[in-house]
Amino acid sequence: MIHLIENYYALPNNMGFTLTLDKGRKDKNGEKLYDTIGYCGNFEEVVYLLKRRVVADRLKEKSMELDEALQVIRDTTREITDAMKGVWV
Repeated sequence: MIHLIENYYALPNNMGFTLTLDKGRKDKNGEKLYDTIGYCGNFEEVVYLLKRRVVADRLKEKSMELDEALQVIRDTTREITDAMKGVWV
């Protein structure tokens, strides 16, 4: 399991990766439960899906003007890019 940002994780599987979200729930055995966001064939697709999802979540938080929304998109893109430094040469 790879922690990406906030409560998002990438789980490697036999077909690539699964982007998941930890919502703090546990099963009856005390094991963490994760919500599946999507399935990706490679890590680059995980990062792309993560960016789309996090931007959408942040834009849903409140009403905002276009310039504010664009700043949220820029800031989120920068945050994810910074978190992934060293992954791509």
